[in-house]
Amino acid sequence: MSEREQQIKSLRIIDEYTWMLLRQIRDSVEQRLGETGIAALAAGFRQYGHYRGQTLYDSPLVNAEGRDAMSLLRAWDTGDLMLTQSDGLLKVEGGPRRATVKLDRVPGADYFAAHGGDRGLLATYWTETLKGLAEGFDDAMSVRPIALPEKPGTPWSITFEYSGTSSGRSDAPPDDAFADRQRAIRLSRRTIGVFGALGMYVARALTERFDAAAEEVMREALYNFGVERARGMREQAIAEGLPLDFKTWTDIMQRRDPEAASFVFRGQSHISPGVFNVVCTHCPVAEVWAEEGPKGLGFGYMYDVAVHKGLVEGFHPGGTVAWEKVKTRGDKVCNFHFLIPELVTKQDPEWAQRAAGLK
Repeated sequence: MSEREQQIKSLRIIDEYTWMLLRQIRDSVEQRLGETGIAALAAGFRQYGHYRGQTLYDSPLVNAEGRDAMSLLRAWDTGDLMLTQSDGLLKVEGGPRRATVKLDRVPGADYFAAHGGDRGLLATYWTETLKGLAEGFDDAMSVRPIALPEKPGTPWSITFEYSGTSSGRSDAPPDDAFADRQRAIRLSRRTIGVFGALGMYVARALTERFDAAAEEVMREALYNFGVERARGMREQAIAEGLPLDFKTWTDIMQRRDPEAASFVFRGQSHISPGVFNVVCTHCPVAEVWAEEGPKGLGFGYMYDVAVHKGLVEGFHPGGTVAWEKVKTRGDKVCNFHFLIPELVTKQDPEWAQRAAGLK
């Protein structure tokens, strides 16, 4: 596999997590809040889209070229659309006034088709997200997504139209986001960050309508999202004859999860069968949550607790989650202290031995 193919494969994993999280949110909302809860998801998708449009509006490329339909697509900074193509290129026709993205399939359709299907939710997601994105980008921007096709693998297109004053300098199609490793890392980081924004804005919309009940729903959905990922890792470990411990957990995580350079780790690490202790200095998701201040970080901390508990407990029921520091609680770094107490030994750090009752 070439480096480019590896980068695309890595990005497809976080793209799958987007639809996995959306499915878990839908399931929890449907069970706890019913149809009114499902209807409220649309407002979250609209807010999420508006956030994405605003970030494109603020981008250096758009401010250098001027705002129009083609510059919006040239500045596109996540992998959701380009990953529908086997070569990872964003295929666009048109110019500054009217630009159409040609896709081999609807993003997310394959995932939902393989997991029970929910064409209605996916249609709502794309309709509201794209409308919010156009509004967040410019009042003169509009979008015309064609109705979702009946079959998951059918081509689809999205047309952006701009009625404002165009610089006319953005006729060129979008660049290849995987042309070099630096671009690929930027794309991976931003895609992960935008994934975090989806959960945050959906949670906000639900909380505005259902208050405390929405928080309970989101905690459940986030935990189940972590468990679903962990169970896949557990099944892989068993199939490969590997022990269910943190060395295996870390190994499989590194093989399955996004581009390693999307997160930055520094300082002393300790990974043993019973201990996972690493320090993360850069997290693209925490950066996005921090943009929304205390409320954003509040959601981020809920995410950190629920998802990490699911990731650990779903892999080994005896696992526990703690941290000395965590970005979503206001710290500069995340210093994870995960344990499987029964597997801690005297070769592990003293804090781990104390936590496991060995000292």
